Amino acid sequence: MAERSLNEHLSHLLAQANRHLSRQLTAEGVSLDQWRLMKVLSEAGGLPMGKLAEELALNLPTLTKLVDRMVQDALVYRVPDPADRRKVRMFLSDKGASMLASQNKRVEEHEAKVEDNYGSEDAQRLKIMLESFIKQIV
Repeated sequence: MAERSLNEHLSHLLAQANRHLSRQLTAEGVSLDQWRLMKVLSEAGGLPMGKLAEELALNLPTLTKLVDRMVQDALVYRVPDPADRRKVRMFLSDKGASMLASQNKRVEEHEAKVEDNYGSEDAQRLKIMLESFIKQIV
């Protein structure tokens, strides 16, 4: 098999890492994208759909389906934008905040395992390198 390019290799490795974390979250009934959405809303509630799509790197139709399911499960809710009633802003519900707190523990355990295996300095260095890589290609 031919050696993968850097982009292919990173894409493959990041997909594997996402699958591993996703399996842990899914065991509790939350998808990785749901966790990411709840995390973003907990840090910056009241986001319009466009900004939320940008933050999550999801297209609007995919985000809309995700949000619809989460509204149905009472994890998030929509509020009309007071400045432009054609838009809606998304907020994390109390149930969503509780679910997020539970899931954050799983994510923190996962991150602790990574740091235990590689050390916190290497984990931080990897994070900085990936962020730098993304900034340069975007």
